[in-house]
Amino acid sequence: MVERIVKQYWPVLQTDATFGPLFSNFPRFAYKKGKSIRDTLCSSVGSDRLNTPFKGKAKVGTFPCMECNCCSSIIKGPNINHPISGQEIKLNAFATCKTTHVIYVLKCPCGMLYVGKTIRPVNVRIKEHKGNIRNFKADSYSDTSVSRHFHMAKHNVCQLKRKILETVPKPTRGGDHSTILLQREARWIRRLESTQPKGLNEQYNLSCFL
Repeated sequence: MVERIVKQYWPVLQTDATFGPLFSNFPRFAYKKGKSIRDTLCSSVGSDRLNTPFKGKAKVGTFPCMECNCCSSIIKGPNINHPISGQEIKLNAFATCKTTHVIYVLKCPCGMLYVGKTIRPVNVRIKEHKGNIRNFKADSYSDTSVSRHFHMAKHNVCQLKRKILETVPKPTRGGDHSTILLQREARWIRRLESTQPKGLNEQYNLSCFL
């Protein structure tokens, strides 16, 4: 349609005193296949993996959004070290403070870890952790394993560090997203040995595998 119209009125454009000299060569046209109903209903399983914010090789790690007060607490780098063995564990996730559906890790000045999950932007969950540390009171809503440790060890809330371990996308072939998050959280707790007394997780739930 567009090509036909251009061909029809090209001689008129050539006679114009202003634009004629600018367009001396007839344009070339290229075509591509349009999106079909099949493409919409049967998208590729791996298509979401190609939607990255980078051209070329994607970056790995947790990056600041530069819009919140949680950016300064990020542990930088594409890897994390096991708190006991020191073994370097390579990560595959790109995430920012606003990434949702993630497995994250908190680190205290002692080097102890807490592994958690959230479906919300991760900075919202981090702010809750920081609020519990600031407002810690035994046997109250603010009494968590993390806030209790910070209170007993006399750590400062500014010393809390965090990192995204994994992003958990919605399953393309079905399955309960919340259950998958619980399973990934449990696997990371076990892998990093973050249960008490070695870490700050009180326990991890295995019922999500049943």
